[in-house]
Amino acid sequence: MAQNSGYSQEEKDALAGIFSLYDKDQSGYICVDELNGILTKIGRSPDDAKKIIAQAEEVEKGTDGNDGKISFDEFLELMAMDRDDPKGETGADPKVLEFLNILDEYRLKCEEEGNYLEAGRAYGQLETLRRQEERRQQKSLKARQIAERQDVQIAHNMQYSDFNQAWDKYMDEYDQMAQMYIQQMTEKHAVNLLEFQERLHKEVIDKPPKFSKELLEWRRRQHMLARQKNYAEAQKIKRIADVMEERERKSLDEMNRQQFARRETKFRAEQQAELQALLKRIDSRRKEHIKQRNLDSKRLLQRNRNVQAVLESKQSVEAVKTISQIKANLAPKTVRREPIEGIPAVARVKSTRGRKKKQQQTTDPTFITEQ
Repeated sequence: MAQNSGYSQEEKDALAGIFSLYDKDQSGYICVDELNGILTKIGRSPDDAKKIIAQAEEVEKGTDGNDGKISFDEFLELMAMDRDDPKGETGADPKVLEFLNILDEYRLKCEEEGNYLEAGRAYGQLETLRRQEERRQQKSLKARQIAERQDVQIAHNMQYSDFNQAWDKYMDEYDQMAQMYIQQMTEKHAVNLLEFQERLHKEVIDKPPKFSKELLEWRRRQHMLARQKNYAEAQKIKRIADVMEERERKSLDEMNRQQFARRETKFRAEQQAELQALLKRIDSRRKEHIKQRNLDSKRLLQRNRNVQAVLESKQSVEAVKTISQIKANLAPKTVRREPIEGIPAVARVKSTRGRKKKQQQTTDPTFITEQ
């Protein structure tokens, strides 16, 4: 059974040393009632202890000839119960803590028996394991804090991405609206220009030509000669007046065209000025949006830096407290143990100047009961 317990050989040796503390007659068996003391020594929780003791009682019921007792192999199997319960990635490894307690109990036993070399070996293993576990927990703490900062950064990146997407959508909608306004004004200008041209053309056509006094005088003489029945002279005057009228009409047409062009140019300029004013308003409003976007972006980035700073400060305080707690939890026992009844106590020697060595041995029969 013990081969499948999951304990290493070093753990088995240390557990054997603890087992022997309670196997006073060296029979290879201990009483089920003594399990609670052993479980307490190696750091098992009260709930685990209840389960293991209940299981031990079931084991001893099916064992012939050893009423109320269990063997070392059965002891190892029982100790392996619920040993793999997860305690969380950042907490202490329950297997390591249990082995630390086992080794510490084994070291104390070796001290009490005077086996100092073995106690020194156990102590060396204890210190190495404590340092490794301390580094592991500190590394786990650091990894967890880095993950927390990364989670905050990821959340900020998502928020910043949503922020940019919202602003991009808003600016696209604004540009589309601006293009619609520009198109509407352009179409309106085209209609207004056409109406202006038609109105101006009609005005020019309906306006009677304003001939020169000289031409009017020639026409008057032409009509007067015609009334006097002097048709030959009237025809001659008419030819002269026609040439002059054609010349003046061309001149008037050119003047009308120039006036038409000037008024149309002025009208187009007014329309262009109106369009430029619209474009200026659109551009000005767009710059205001961009300015507001940059301002909001800076505020968002600053807010993230503040959150990161607060988190780092909090993590720094947490790290100091946690590392202190880790060291306290893994610190070696400083309470001086009294010898257990049935285990020979080793004399403690004090050297003084020129005095004889004095051996002191103390026993405490209540130790096992208290444990």
